[in-house]
Amino acid sequence: MPVEIRLKQVRESRELSQYELAKLTEMSPQNIQKLEQGRAKGIQLDTLEKLCEALNCEIQDLLVRVKG
Repeated sequence: MPVEIRLKQVRESRELSQYELAKLTEMSPQNIQKLEQGRAKGIQLDTLEKLCEALNCEIQDLLVRVKG
């Protein structure tokens, strides 16, 4: 099953902009945008950890298996 990243939904529920999340995670806004649009080829575990910490969420809140 494919895995989908729900970064945009979680980020918006925390009322953060892409720019604000980028600052919190020390990532570029372009990389945040790529992840949200599904254009990233993958995600490293340390990046996932930074996102979870900044968004105060668990990995399963960001990654969801999708029937495909």
